[in-house]
Amino acid sequence: MYRVLISNDDGVNGPGLRPLIKEMSKIAKVYVVVPKSQMSGTGHAITLSKYKKAAKVAEDFYAVAGGTPADCVKYGLLAFGKDNIDLVISGINTCPNMGQDVIYSGTVGAAREGAMKGIASIAVSAAEMHSKEYKRSAIATRQIAEKILKNKKKYKAVCLNINIPKNYKGIKVVPLGLNDYNENIAVIADKKGNFSYKLTGRFFSGGKNKGSDIDMVEKGYISVTSLQIDQTDFKTLKKIKL
Repeated sequence: MYRVLISNDDGVNGPGLRPLIKEMSKIAKVYVVVPKSQMSGTGHAITLSKYKKAAKVAEDFYAVAGGTPADCVKYGLLAFGKDNIDLVISGINTCPNMGQDVIYSGTVGAAREGAMKGIASIAVSAAEMHSKEYKRSAIATRQIAEKILKNKKKYKAVCLNINIPKNYKGIKVVPLGLNDYNENIAVIADKKGNFSYKLTGRFFSGGKNKGSDIDMVEKGYISVTSLQIDQTDFKTLKKIKL
C-alpha cells in the first residue's frame, strides 16, 4: 500500500485538509503533520534551536505548535518514523499560489522540502480566493496523485505546483506566470511615538502571461508546474566576471 504524508500551511483546521485526507485515504496509508495554526506566507522557513510541541490529533495525525510547513514535513519524515513515504502532499490551500507566489508560499515550501528529501511532492491550491468548496479539488488531487504513485521512479524528487479552479475543464502543464500587485505599507503610531508597519495591497493584474499557470487557471484549467530545487541561474553564471 502507498504511504502518503500530508501537510499544509493553513493549520489543523484548514478547510482543505480533511477533504484531502478523505480522498487520499482511498488509495494510500495517510500520515498527517501540520502546523497547529495558520502559517501562510512562511515560505520555506524552518525552526532552529527551539523545541516544538506536537499534539496528537488522531491516529497518525499530529499538529505542531508554532511549526512551519517545512518543519512539519521534516518532522513527519524524520521524527515520526514515517520512512518509505511515497508522496508528500501539501494543501489544499485556501487560495491560489501562482507566479512568484511560490516563493512566499508555505504550501509550496512544504512540498519543496519533501522533494529535497528525494520524495515526489505536490503543492495543491484552490484557485479561488478563500475557496469554500474542496471536494472536487480533493478528487482531482487524488487522481493526479494516483498517476504519480504509479510512476514513482519518474517523479522521484519532483516538486509540482498545482492550482485547481472551480469547475475545471482539464489539466495543463505550464510554466509560472508573473503576478502584479499594488503593494503599499500602512503605518500607525501609538501614543509613545512608536510606529507599526503592515504590508497592504491586493492582486492587480496577471500581466502578459499567455500560456502560463495564471493564464490557464483563468481559462478554467488545472495548472501543473514543475519547480526546480537547484536555483542556480546557469545562463547568468557564465556571464559573471569578477
